[in-house]
Amino acid sequence: MEYKTELENFLTKSGEKSIQYMHLRLERLSYQSILYIVKGRMLERIRTKRENIEQYKDFKEAQVCVDELIEQLIKEGFTKQDMKILQDTDIKYANLSRREKAYVYDKAKWHYDGDYPKTLLPFQAYIHTGMFVTWLIINNLLTQKIVDQYQASINLVKQGEMSGAHFFEEHLDGSLSSNDLSEEGNAFARQYLNKDDNLYLGDYIDCLAGSLPSEYHVQDSLENYKKLEPVINQRYSKFKNFNI
Repeated sequence: MEYKTELENFLTKSGEKSIQYMHLRLERLSYQSILYIVKGRMLERIRTKRENIEQYKDFKEAQVCVDELIEQLIKEGFTKQDMKILQDTDIKYANLSRREKAYVYDKAKWHYDGDYPKTLLPFQAYIHTGMFVTWLIINNLLTQKIVDQYQASINLVKQGEMSGAHFFEEHLDGSLSSNDLSEEGNAFARQYLNKDDNLYLGDYIDCLAGSLPSEYHVQDSLENYKKLEPVINQRYSKFKNFNI
């Protein structure tokens, strides 16, 4: 049996470099109600999102929770918007994606607004993607052009004397795109770093940031990378077996 959408709300809060949003959708069957809470940022070319699900046996209880959440968001500076704005924005992003030659997996500057802790140095925004860059380098999944151009630094990363975050900052200008990865690297990254359901970020948070205030508080260390590496390896193994 399919769920029926009973309530749907879309709220936004404008920042200097992006727009934060919350998309709330309440659906129900005869025996339960489910609240989907999607939050993220609307950036120049993509809409990031993270989804949480809450279940309720009583529909009226779910309605009260939605109303309380909306009230809290409005106090935080969010404004209610027409759902058509979200739909039109996603159409715009889809059109941009079709025209864009390079697929951008992540940019450090995307993280400097919204949830980014103001007390942290900007470099902390390079670390999560930087660790994936380390893994790409070790597994020889960057383009030959990148390898030829930055061979000395690539050797340092492989030897554990330079972090992928510093390589990401110094040589990739804090932007990881399909132009930087080999064919196989792109095939894997398109699934693992997919903007709709970023499995890598979920693995990163579960592995390294569970007890920290945010994923941006993870330290750029070889020890942390060694904790994350087997998780990525397992994902890569499943990818090669056509089931990430």
